[in-house]
Amino acid sequence: MKFYEKIEDFLEDTSFKQWVLKEDVAQDKFWQEWIASNPSKAELLRQAKTILLELEGSTSAWTKKGKEDTFLAIKDRINASDQKKIRNNTYTYTPDTVGVQNRIRLILGLTLIISFSFALFYVFVTEEDREAISVVPQASEWTIKSNPKGQKSTLQLADGSNVVLNAESELRFKSGFGQLHRELFLSGEAFFEVASDSLPFRVHSGDLITTAMGTSFNINSYQKDWVQVQLATGKVKVINVAKDNESVELIPGEEAVIGENSQLKKGKFDLEKAFFWKDGVLVFNNMPFQEVVRTLERWYAAEIEINNSAPKNLKISAEFKKNTYLKDVLESLGYAYNFDFSIKNKAVKIQFKKVNSL
Repeated sequence: MKFYEKIEDFLEDTSFKQWVLKEDVAQDKFWQEWIASNPSKAELLRQAKTILLELEGSTSAWTKKGKEDTFLAIKDRINASDQKKIRNNTYTYTPDTVGVQNRIRLILGLTLIISFSFALFYVFVTEEDREAISVVPQASEWTIKSNPKGQKSTLQLADGSNVVLNAESELRFKSGFGQLHRELFLSGEAFFEVASDSLPFRVHSGDLITTAMGTSFNINSYQKDWVQVQLATGKVKVINVAKDNESVELIPGEEAVIGENSQLKKGKFDLEKAFFWKDGVLVFNNMPFQEVVRTLERWYAAEIEINNSAPKNLKISAEFKKNTYLKDVLESLGYAYNFDFSIKNKAVKIQFKKVNSL
């Protein structure tokens, strides 16, 4: 929950601006309840509302004289409010004229910059692409869900959506999720079952933004500069922000992958086996050996050391049922791919056998 301690906190809040400037009915209920719950901050809200209305009325003709007039008007209103509080013995306060001026100048300056930036934004960016772009919030506003190696978890989000978060993965979202937005930021891997809602559901992973309404899909973003989106049900749109917001739409059984040179490629995958991981089933489908090692390290929270080089271009195909021990997995793979291994606690050493030449 966001805390409103300064005038700037209100002025930077999107829902507050919608309530004041657009008379948003949906926001009116929230802010009326907020005022009733925070009577001590009602005057601070009123000052912020005054500043916002003054700025809105001045932006259409922002001349030097208009800026100064707005500045003086805001200053007079804030100071008048302070004097009124003194007369009513609400609290004892000595106005800092220089401080008030500096604060208002800062607010006005920032507002001009933001207004000019948004004007350029709306001129040069299409409406469809604007929907895909969101501002990364400050660290203090994040809710973070994460798993270490060897651990998976199931989350239910505020909008009713469910997420299965894989090991060594992190999911972040800003306050107001499910009410004001449905923007998520993922590193690692997760499977999403999205609840239907009027708010678009977006997952940011690397350079990709995946947008859905009511659907289910998997995102794998473990590797640097490589992200994979696989659709299980419904329909999603995947946007590549690294390449002028190029996009593809997926139907069940299709995937979008971004890899070398940030190129977005569309393909197909095995819908029956792709999401076994969330049920605890370990599947390798023609996977490079080094990727198999990284997967086993995440899955079992182990550290694996290869004492000699694996055969060139070695790829692994195998499937292990739920709750299979690491020792059993390595025994099976070692027999099939010709290596020995040792385990001490969570430390694993693998030694490939030498192949005798004739």
